[in-house]
Amino acid sequence: MKTKMIIFMLIIAAGMFIVQAGRHEGKRTSKQAVEGQEVPLFKFSTLDKKVISAEDYRGRVVVLNFWASWCTSCIGEMPSFQRFYETNKSNSSLAVITVLYRDSIEEAMKFMTKNKYDLPVFLDEKSANARAFGLTGVPETFFIDKQGKLFKKILGPIEWESAAIKDLVNELLSKG
Repeated sequence: MKTKMIIFMLIIAAGMFIVQAGRHEGKRTSKQAVEGQEVPLFKFSTLDKKVISAEDYRGRVVVLNFWASWCTSCIGEMPSFQRFYETNKSNSSLAVITVLYRDSIEEAMKFMTKNKYDLPVFLDEKSANARAFGLTGVPETFFIDKQGKLFKKILGPIEWESAAIKDLVNELLSKG
């Protein structure tokens, strides 16, 4: 009798789950970054607690990179990312935003200082933006066009000086 009751309860629970899942079919329950669509409105804080938002970057191409100092792939891509930043930091049509993901500020800054990296580092308190963007891990990079739409999302490390990345950025910069 107990076994039948447990099976009955499991069938009821599974049915409720299926009905609930069906209610959201085809709908995003939270806005996530999808290529061709506007990115979630983000807000990050600087190390000195100033807040920047998506609106601050309207009309500019944004390269948004989530990373961590404990991430070996992030560490591996950082030298070429630093060179990419140095090459492009004077371009007022392009913004490079690096966002610390589940990392200690102290460890990250120690890593940046030790390696003489001067990329701007922003904080994502409680990983709210990482969730909004649908982050799956680090490094993960979002290329956002001047209208605030996601042009390209790249999972994993990037060779920032490659022809493919140069072409991608140039294409974004040339678009209205």
